[in-house]
Amino acid sequence: MNYKCTSEIEIVCDCCYLLLLVFKAVLSYYYLYLELLLITMKKILFTTLLLFPFFAFSQITWGAKGGANITTLGDFGSGNSPQLRMHAGFYYQQRVEQRFGLIAELHYSMQGARAANISRRYLGYNYLNLPLLIKFFNQNDVYFEIGPQFGYLLFANLHDDGFNQNITDQVKRFDFTGLIGGGKETDFGHYGARAGFGFTNTSGGSVGNAVVFRNIFLQFYVGFTLGELSD
Repeated sequence: MNYKCTSEIEIVCDCCYLLLLVFKAVLSYYYLYLELLLITMKKILFTTLLLFPFFAFSQITWGAKGGANITTLGDFGSGNSPQLRMHAGFYYQQRVEQRFGLIAELHYSMQGARAANISRRYLGYNYLNLPLLIKFFNQNDVYFEIGPQFGYLLFANLHDDGFNQNITDQVKRFDFTGLIGGGKETDFGHYGARAGFGFTNTSGGSVGNAVVFRNIFLQFYVGFTLGELSD
C-alpha cells in the first residue's frame, strides 16, 4: 500500500514537472529582467512599508494558511526531479481603497528535490520563510501578487533509500526568492497559487559551478481568516 501511495505521488509530481519546465524556460530567457524587477520591487516594498501606516486602510485581516509545494532544485539545466511537499503558517494582510494591499506571511516550508530516475533518493530543505508581497485586486476580488521572499534554513537532510544524513552545514542558511502568483479572496479567507524562483545558489558554489541549486517551486494554498478589522 505504501508503494502504491508513493507511485501516485510520483505521478502527480511528474505531471507538475512539465509546468516547472515551462516556468524554468521562461525564467531562463527573462532572468536578468526578473532580477532587476525584484530589486525594484524590494525598493517599492520598503517604501510601501514605511508609508503604509499613513494610508487610509479599508480592511485588515490575519489568519492561518497552508498548502502544497511542488518543488525542485537546480539551475536551468538541472536534472533534478520535483517532489511533493507542504507549507503552513500565518499571514497578515492590509488592503487600501479595495484596489491594492500588502500581505506578510511567516510559514514553515518543506522544499528540495529528488534525484532524477531515483525516487528513493532526495534532498530535503526545511525553511522558515517570510514572503512580503504587494497585491492588486479587481472588482471580483481576484488578485495578482508579486514580491520577494526571505528564507532561513532550519535544517537540511539527504535521504538515500532509508539512509538519512544531516547536511545543514553544507547549505547556505539564507535564501532570497522571487514570487509571482494570483488568487481570489473569499468569505472564509483566500486561495491561490504562486511560482517561486530562487536567486540564491543554496549549494554555496559560484554561478559558474556545475552544481548550482536554486529553489524553484509552485505553491497551491488556502488561507483562513481568524481576525478582521474594517473601517
